[in-house]
Amino acid sequence: MKKIDLNNDFPENEKVEDFPGIDLHYSLSKDQVWERLLLQIRHSHAGSRKVILENIFIRTAIAATLLLLVGISYFMRFYSKSVCSPAGQHLTIYLPDSSQVELNAQSKLSYHPYWYSFARTVTLDGEAFFNVKEGNRFKVESEKGETTVLGTSFNIYSRNSDYSVTCFTGKVTVVSAGKSERVLLNPNEQAFINKDGFLRFVQEVNSQVVKSWRENMFVFTGSSIISVLQEIERQYNVKIVFKADSNLTYTGNFSKSMPENEVLDLVCTSLGIKFEARSGIEFLVN
Repeated sequence: MKKIDLNNDFPENEKVEDFPGIDLHYSLSKDQVWERLLLQIRHSHAGSRKVILENIFIRTAIAATLLLLVGISYFMRFYSKSVCSPAGQHLTIYLPDSSQVELNAQSKLSYHPYWYSFARTVTLDGEAFFNVKEGNRFKVESEKGETTVLGTSFNIYSRNSDYSVTCFTGKVTVVSAGKSERVLLNPNEQAFINKDGFLRFVQEVNSQVVKSWRENMFVFTGSSIISVLQEIERQYNVKIVFKADSNLTYTGNFSKSMPENEVLDLVCTSLGIKFEARSGIEFLVN
């Protein structure tokens, strides 16, 4: 193999020493270069972690907000308010839309106050007279039936197995809960559910008699003695122990301005039965 003599193989007068020198000086040491590189890597990783944490925080905030909205909606939808009129008292209440409801003694009205603007729905157990402001559909739910109006006045009696609706103004739709029958009522018309659970229609009814309880007058036509005595219990907040013939019926009326013993005397004398006071609030009828 040929050997090369660097000094002899270059052209004359062009020795290696004659080439200009190359300055390869670095201002940083190797350790300093590595340190800077590691710092840049750390900063890069920290930025990535920051982005990830920000994304997690945003997702958590969105989920918490949605959960809060669901909770508020659930509360608004299902929170219920009930108003009860005790025995011996009538109450007048106003719903959120200023519709007026008069509750007879021992009656209960329930509704969802925070959801009422979305759905005007109330539940009634007892007797009440409604004067509903015009607007979207207004619905009264009871155990035996459902009444729907847009804006009108009507009376509902819903106690135990008895259910009747009387229209005073406007139009009222009544649907039986058990048989799903439907009837549209005009003023002075009534619908009631008979003992078999079927909806029946009365084309002409004495509306003054129906609403007489609002004036503390109570009118009965061929009513069972049990229902009459139950009404006396409700209006006077007394207890009546009944041991006479339960098939008796009563036709007549009385005013709440009369004391309870006078009312019992009026009813019992007309039917040939007797009553006696056991205490201030308890009576025996036999």
